[in-house]
Amino acid sequence: MLKTLIPQKIRKAIPLIGVGLFFIQIGFAQNKTEEKLDLAQEYYKTEEYDKALDLYRDLSKQKNLINQIHENYLSILLKKELYKEADKYLKKAVKSDESNAVYHVDYSRIKLLEKDTVTADKYFDTFIKEIAVNTTKLRYTALYCLDLNLFKYTESCYRIGEKNSNELFYYELADLYYKWGKYDKMIDEYLQLLTLKPDQLEYVQVALQDRLTTEEDFELLEPQLLTKVQKNADMTVFNEMIVWYYLQQKKFYGAFIQARALDKRLRLEGYKILEIGRLAKNNQDYKNAQKIFQYLVDRYKEYAVYPVARKFLIETKEAIVKNTYPIDRTEIESLVKDYQQIVKEMGLNAQTADAMRNMALLQAFYLNQRDSAIVELKELINNRNIPKSLISQAKLDLGDIYLLKDEPWEASLLYSQVAKSNRELKIGHEAKLKNAKLYYYTGDFKLAQSQLDVLKLATSRTISNDAMELSMLIGDNLNLDTTSLAMEAYAAVDLLIFQGQYDKALDSYEQMLVKFKGHRLTDEILWQKAQLLIKLGKYEEATEPLKEILEFHRYDIWADDANYLLGTIYQDQLKDKEQAMNYFKDHLINYKGSVYEVDARKRFRRLRGDNVNKS
Repeated sequence: MLKTLIPQKIRKAIPLIGVGLFFIQIGFAQNKTEEKLDLAQEYYKTEEYDKALDLYRDLSKQKNLINQIHENYLSILLKKELYKEADKYLKKAVKSDESNAVYHVDYSRIKLLEKDTVTADKYFDTFIKEIAVNTTKLRYTALYCLDLNLFKYTESCYRIGEKNSNELFYYELADLYYKWGKYDKMIDEYLQLLTLKPDQLEYVQVALQDRLTTEEDFELLEPQLLTKVQKNADMTVFNEMIVWYYLQQKKFYGAFIQARALDKRLRLEGYKILEIGRLAKNNQDYKNAQKIFQYLVDRYKEYAVYPVARKFLIETKEAIVKNTYPIDRTEIESLVKDYQQIVKEMGLNAQTADAMRNMALLQAFYLNQRDSAIVELKELINNRNIPKSLISQAKLDLGDIYLLKDEPWEASLLYSQVAKSNRELKIGHEAKLKNAKLYYYTGDFKLAQSQLDVLKLATSRTISNDAMELSMLIGDNLNLDTTSLAMEAYAAVDLLIFQGQYDKALDSYEQMLVKFKGHRLTDEILWQKAQLLIKLGKYEEATEPLKEILEFHRYDIWADDANYLLGTIYQDQLKDKEQAMNYFKDHLINYKGSVYEVDARKRFRRLRGDNVNKS
């Protein structure tokens, strides 16, 4: 009866309408789910965790949504320490996707937070063994563990990966141990890497230099390197590594010993050793530099490295003589003879020009043989085979000698020539600085300061700093005075010091301390007085002006220098260990940030008897 009442077309449409309504319901449900997800996300962002938690609990009932809500939902559970709920949720998550490593790791993490370490470890080990042959999944799991600071689990991933595949994880393990703070193990991984891949030497060196940032950490390298050298006698890469290590530590003699072995094996003809000697010399480790150059001179007479090593050997001896007070005239005469011998044997050329120059400077500044020095420098300047840069340097030296002879305007003429012909070069700026100092010595402070102001912008940091320092000295002390008498007297003494007239300079300083008592220059005078007494080998006397700086000028510019210098004098010259320790300890407490802080700490530790490796 009903069929007859409903038209046939409508009867056919009823099933289609039902299907349509079904899909509308699904679409409505999907929209509602998406709205919940978006709302939960918004609550999470605004840290309304209780509201977000209610929504995530409801959403977690749908297995297909677990992947979308997992990170935020678990984060809230952990923040609120709802570990039992997290445990229950994670079991469901694992069932929803057995292959998802994140769920397995997070389950172990929850067990750790519940203090159930046995279950956590057992569960994780079981999972790792299941994926042991899948190195891609192992790597992913390890990185996730590392991100969570689960270092032990990260290590397990890589170690099991090594056992069950042909892959090696030296890079990854090194990164792990670095983040874990196990630097000794990190070092071991890098050295194991070099055993298989010696071509990674530079990479390993850069990585270690970046990661071993403290002296104590860096020192962990030495015993491991020495062991590797002994156990792998056929591999030069570890000799190269330990040479690099010693150079980083400025332990030049240790680097030399290893480089000597490398030199014999690789037939380097002394050049690697020469470079180490040069670095020692540049770092003022003259004692070891002399040993290194002497070795080259004795063993490599038939090689190209010999003349360079010989010249460096004499220059090193010269540096030792100049830094040993009081300076021994006999030693200076011996050095002059050495230089003369080189020039005589090889003639005056580009290779021996430095020797001729050094010889002339020794004669002029230490032996009072200024006329001979002038003749030699002029010969060097007029030689066409000498590089222009060295000729310019010789002209500056000649100017200095004219200043020694109290002929300032002859000196200024030479300085100006060099400045004009080398306008944009470092030596040109050096010439301008010498001219500025000349004006300063002669009391023309305005002209000196105008030149110094230009030089403050010099590209060379040394010249810029020197110019700034002298400019500040002039400016600070002239601006406070109604007259320039104190500054003129101080500059005149500076010229005496340049000329090597130390006794006259000391007398002048004594007079200034009385005549200009309380002047701002007082701490400068005391500092310079101490320097002169050291040059004369009067170390005990040198401590007096330094102590005066600390007593009356503790907050002035020379205070930290004076404190550190006192420590070195008591340690190195006066051999008073207790006094030296007191000054170094005081330095670490009262002069934090001082440029001497690192060395003061080393010296203090060594005096105290700590195991501080020596060069």
